[in-house]
Amino acid sequence: MPKYNVTAKKKDGTVYEGIMTVKEPQLVNGLFAVANKDGEWRYIQPDELSEILFTPVVEEETKE
Repeated sequence: MPKYNVTAKKKDGTVYEGIMTVKEPQLVNGLFAVANKDGEWRYIQPDELSEILFTPVVEEETKE
């Protein structure tokens, strides 16, 4: 399953970073759900966000 580095920037300058397996923002009860790298989830009001960036994680092939 592909993974994406996610960076969500709020209008006040707060930045949230994480890794997710979805390639677009997910709305949950009207809030954007962003998974942090440690497994925590943040729920952010859409009108507080200035930008959400999803970047594919390129996984290197392992040699066995």
